[in-house]
Amino acid sequence: MHILRLREGESVISGGDKYEYRFGPNNEWSVVVANTRTLREKTFQLVFDTYKSKGYHLQLGHKSGLWCTLHHLHPSTISFLAEKNEQPVGTISIIPDSRLGLPTDLIFPNEMSALRNTGRRLCEVFSLASVAGVAGSPVEVTMHLYRCVHLAAVSLLRANEIVASIMAHHANFYTDVLLFDKVSSNSKQSPKTNEQVRFSHINLQTMSERYAKRYSQSNGEKNLYRWFFQNKEESVMVDWLRLNRRPMTIDDLNYFGALKSDILAETKPETLAILMDYYRHGEKTVEE
Repeated sequence: MHILRLREGESVISGGDKYEYRFGPNNEWSVVVANTRTLREKTFQLVFDTYKSKGYHLQLGHKSGLWCTLHHLHPSTISFLAEKNEQPVGTISIIPDSRLGLPTDLIFPNEMSALRNTGRRLCEVFSLASVAGVAGSPVEVTMHLYRCVHLAAVSLLRANEIVASIMAHHANFYTDVLLFDKVSSNSKQSPKTNEQVRFSHINLQTMSERYAKRYSQSNGEKNLYRWFFQNKEESVMVDWLRLNRRPMTIDDLNYFGALKSDILAETKPETLAILMDYYRHGEKTVEE
């Protein structure tokens, strides 16, 4: 069992004209929704730099130094960026299922089909990166990012299942700490990083019960049931998410998909047509 060192009462959201998610002894840490070109570029650069530093054999981003994929260009994708004193230290993205499919479809098509056949409403977390060697634990930063992801999945995307292709060496964290329903024992090679990854998923409708059973009697910082489900700031956090959720614009699509990369040029015409349809005609949000 991994032991988390989450400090109680650190997260702070202040109201007024601008909501802020801050944490840390002196509120020097923050989480923002990457809703501008500058913030998105920071997230893409952070993932690329982190993956490269770990020695992954990356299949994209070498020219631009940005880890940007087709699914990042989907207008419904939401990316979060954690910073310390305005320096990027962690990021994660979440995307709802759509006609473009999800990244994990390319690696674990059978497992994804089985979930969809049960009527589950899927979303996927991907492009998780955190910087080691800064004051504060990368695990702590990750847990703040996952708190945002959980609220976005439930309150904005109306999903009832999160899926992910996780690095095989992170499997214990997802099974023992995050309590994912399943992390597959078999692994496959990711076509983007060449790393071994495992299929994982968690039922959001039973997550509360599972966390209550495991964590509700834990003291202080170890009580992840309270962290995810008894967060007194939850309603303000959801408002913060709604206020800051802004789809990528056509100009940003061209910037990241054509100017900084060859994603649009290399995408199959039928897939590109689906993506452009979302930009031309919009898409009803799941909240509607």
